[in-house]
Amino acid sequence: MSERIEFYKNRSIGDRFSVAIDFLKQNWKALYKNILIGGLPLAIIMSYLTIQLSGMRPVNANDLHRILLFYVVPLFLIFFITNIYLYSMTGAVLFHYDRNQLTGTTGWKDLKDTFFRFAGKSALITLLIAAFFIVIIVIFAVILGFTVSFSLNEMNKEFFIVLFLFFFLLFGGLIALAPSLSMQYFPAYFSGKTSVESIITGLVLGFKNWGSLFVALLLTGIVWIVIYLVFFWLRKEAISLLHVQLSIISYIYSTLSAIVTLLTTPIVVVIFAFQYFSIVEIEEGVSLQSRMDEFENL
Repeated sequence: MSERIEFYKNRSIGDRFSVAIDFLKQNWKALYKNILIGGLPLAIIMSYLTIQLSGMRPVNANDLHRILLFYVVPLFLIFFITNIYLYSMTGAVLFHYDRNQLTGTTGWKDLKDTFFRFAGKSALITLLIAAFFIVIIVIFAVILGFTVSFSLNEMNKEFFIVLFLFFFLLFGGLIALAPSLSMQYFPAYFSGKTSVESIITGLVLGFKNWGSLFVALLLTGIVWIVIYLVFFWLRKEAISLLHVQLSIISYIYSTLSAIVTLLTTPIVVVIFAFQYFSIVEIEEGVSLQSRMDEFENL
């Protein structure tokens, strides 16, 4: 029988990745059994909408409205639901493991209450963060618009300065916030925080541990890029070797890409969950407090 993994423990960056892999080795059957049951239908719908949308060329305003209403909006909605589903279901599996309630037979009936609680918080967190970025982008767009309007006759130096600052602040802000964004859901999952409290806690933890979290993001990002480059290469080779219609290859490729997302996203969630556990242990000493509580109850 595999040794039980302790969540709240001060670990180095390398050890955090190692223990995340150990968790996945122990519990991959329970994790993916529950991920794929609901995830596969979402992946099929997502791939269908993606293929349909990629082949459309609107010729007038009515076509554009129809594409937006029946394809673009549903695709964003399915993407949103899939993201919430993957994070919340993986979080539920981690939550039940921490309470020694996860076995090979753990299924939807056992996880659904935790899943729906996490999904509600996750959806609100995502919408609040999206609203924040939309407001920021609108503010920058208005500033840029005013600058362009005053520079219509001459592309003066001020225009290029504002344009540079716009992109610098936008991408610089995303890079600065990326570690905090990787922590946004976990305080709501594992510390009982509300959605707003979880965002605030994630921001604080992200900035205080920016370096280690950025390294973790960079490493997982590289692995994810490599995986999708391999799939892109396989698609290209399949088209050249099999001499079948591009639409068939594209549909298979799109479906496989969606399935790869189902398989890889839980891994990312587990990796960053163990980043969170280690950081919280350093900040709050959760395991020490737990042992003190157990001693007092003796």
